[in-house]
Order: sequence, then C-alpha cells, then structure tokens
Amino acid sequence: MFCHAVAGPGILVNSTWPGNKYALMSGTSAATPHVAGVAALVWSHFPQCSNKHIREALIQSAQDLGPAGCDNAYGFGLVDAKAAYNYLTEKGCNFTVGETLGGCNQCQECSSSPTSSPVAFPGCPDDQKYFKLSIVTDDYGSETSWRVTSSTNNNIASGSGYLSNNVYNERHCIPNNACTFEIYDSYGDGICCGYGQGSYKVWVDNVEKGEGGGFESSEVVELCAITPIMPTTPAPTLLPTPLPTPAPTLFPTPVPTPLPTPVPTLAPTLSPTPSPLTPPTPAPTLAPLNPPTPAPVTCVTVKIDILTDDYPEETEWNILDKYGNNVASGSDYNQRT
Repeated sequence: MFCHAVAGPGILVNSTWPGNKYALMSGTSAATPHVAGVAALVWSHFPQCSNKHIREALIQSAQDLGPAGCDNAYGFGLVDAKAAYNYLTEKGCNFTVGETLGGCNQCQECSSSPTSSPVAFPGCPDDQKYFKLSIVTDDYGSETSWRVTSSTNNNIASGSGYLSNNVYNERHCIPNNACTFEIYDSYGDGICCGYGQGSYKVWVDNVEKGEGGGFESSEVVELCAITPIMPTTPAPTLLPTPLPTPAPTLFPTPVPTPLPTPVPTLAPTLSPTPSPLTPPTPAPTLAPLNPPTPAPVTCVTVKIDILTDDYPEETEWNILDKYGNNVASGSDYNQRT
C-alpha cells in the first residue's frame, strides 16, 4: 500500500503550461512539485542541515488533516513552509533523525524534542493509549504550556516554550489511567482571540476528546470515558393486606305510618266595606295662565343709497327679518343714478 509522508495542494492548482500559458492541474503531478519546492525553500535557509533534517522539519510542522495522526490520504498532514522554517529556527540541525523508511513508518527512531516521533510509535502497548495534541499558538506562543496527569502522576507528558503563530503536533503513548489534560496561558487571556487566532484539539486513540482556545488562565479536558453510576433501585415495599370488612347487618324496614287527613279550612267571609263618612275632597282647579305678552316690536328707519353701474337693471336688494321674511326690497333700476 502506498503511503506518503506529507501532502501538498493537488486539486485545480494553477501551473505553467506549454505555449507560455497557465492551466489548472490536479493529481500527484501537481502536489509533488509543490512539496519539493517547499523542501528546497526551507533548505535554502538552513544549508547546514541534512536532507533528513529537512524531511523531519516538514513532518513535524505539517498541519494534520483527515483522521488524527498519519493516514494514507494525507500522510502526516499538509506541508507548511513557514511552520517548517520556525521549527528549524528553534531546533537547529543538531537533533537525531532515524532511518529512511518512508510514509507513515518514517522517523520511528526520531529523538527530536518535544516529541520523540510524529507517529503513534507506531502503536502503543496494551496498558497505554495513543495521545495526540494539535496546538496553533497565538501572538504570544511562549505563554502556552500543557500537561497530562493521572491520579498518581502529575506530569505524564507536557510541553512549553512554543513559538508564536505556529502549528505544533504532539504525540505520546500515555498510561490508560491518564485521564486529565490541562492547557495553560501564563498571561491569563487564553490563546484566542484577543491576540491571534490560537486553538488546540486533543485526541485519544484517534477519538476527539476536546478543543478550544477561548479560555482564561487554564482549561481542562477529560481523557477517560466517564462511566455513569446507575442508581440502585430499592426493593419494592409490600403494603400490609387489610383485613376484610364484614358485610353490613340489614335491619328490617319499618312499616310507614300513614299521615292524618287534614281538616279542610273554610275560606274566610269578607265583610262589606262601609261607605266613608267624610265626603271626598274635590280635586283643585288650576287657574288659567295668561299667555305671555309679546315684546314690543321696535321699528327702525333704514336709508339705502345705491349708485348703479352701466347696467342698472341687473341690480336688486332685499332686507330680511330674523325669521327669513322679506320686509323691504328694491329693483328695476333703469338709469345710472
């Protein structure tokens, strides 16, 4: 089975084409020269390193893709030129590298710090489990540190001294009773998002256990499965059986006593009302009311002066009282006066 160490862009990559043109290409023919170019670029900055040092730097700094750890699709992950440069800036070329095995078997014997190998060693013993941590540091990488602990060991695995704005992949075999992962920020503002877009993600046996970045001084991820404690169901309490209730004793029904027949009551005889001795008082006679005297009508003398225009026959006038009656009028003027 073919398995490569790292992956590069290989889908619709803008590439040169005969005839002084560019074209989009896909496949390993596009990805392989990209990875080779990154290796050459990194090596040009560290000519004192060997080709194995450059290979180790590319593997250790790759961005893990797909399933956690090395896989047949992406190898150790996507190649990252800047991350590889930062790795060699920190480590130099004095670390030991393993034999050239290729693919996911590469660097089984690596002893570079902070991890001894970028793979799962290639497998953990039965009494241990595979732990992987991916960290993207923020603008202050030196503030970030982490550790894995158990109930009996406060430092099973740990890491610190990271560069800023870099990607780190940590891989370890840890005891099965190592159940706590803790990540710290010494300044107390986490690794996201005030000063950079840092983050972290944790896996155990390729199962994601937690991720984050927006904490304050520290954050904890549980690495062991929590077995729920099932409450014990108490045995049902049997209620005492009540004694049977005796049947009620029936008494004989007494014979009803007939009610006495009432004596009919005679209707009272009304005595005739005697005529009144005092004659009735006649109703008072109302005196006739005199109709109100109308208010006297006051006459006024009205004088009207009219100067007609060139058409006097068009002019007329009326005076009406308050009831709308016409009390005076004038018309039929035939000359201009």
